[in-house]
Amino acid sequence: MDDRTATVLRLLAVQAAVVSAAIHLIEGVPKLAVYLPLLSFADPRGYLFVPSALLLVGLSAAIVRGARHRRLYSLSAGVLLAYCAGYVWWHLTDHGGLVPNHEVTDPVGTIAEHLVGDPVAFVAFFAQIVGAALFLALFVGDPELPGAGDRDAGAAVADRPADE
Repeated sequence: MDDRTATVLRLLAVQAAVVSAAIHLIEGVPKLAVYLPLLSFADPRGYLFVPSALLLVGLSAAIVRGARHRRLYSLSAGVLLAYCAGYVWWHLTDHGGLVPNHEVTDPVGTIAEHLVGDPVAFVAFFAQIVGAALFLALFVGDPELPGAGDRDAGAAVADRPADE
């Protein structure tokens, strides 16, 4: 991957992460404002959405400011994929149970139905999938990662004959 491609991927990945974080803050802050004063966990989404969205904003800011580390990319992708898994779990378990309370015969259809019925959730889910894929691509191929040049130099040294 060349530098220009990596820059474009970083820009798109950060944009997707910020879109997802904004949606989760918009959804989570009102829930947190209701349940936190009561110390109630009736709806755990506020407690999960707000800190994780702030984490995504912080990770995105670090990447925009020039930090290039696999940990940042993997943590960003992990949060975005956790959002996707959480959405699926929430809707397949009757909104927050540990196991499904009803008969789900078509899990993919059920999730697709929920996504089609809620455009904001569709945008968030799409941004999360795209962002995670881009962060994982950067995890694998960002030429600005520390040690990225060492891998190529190490390969060149390994290919040289031992008598040199």
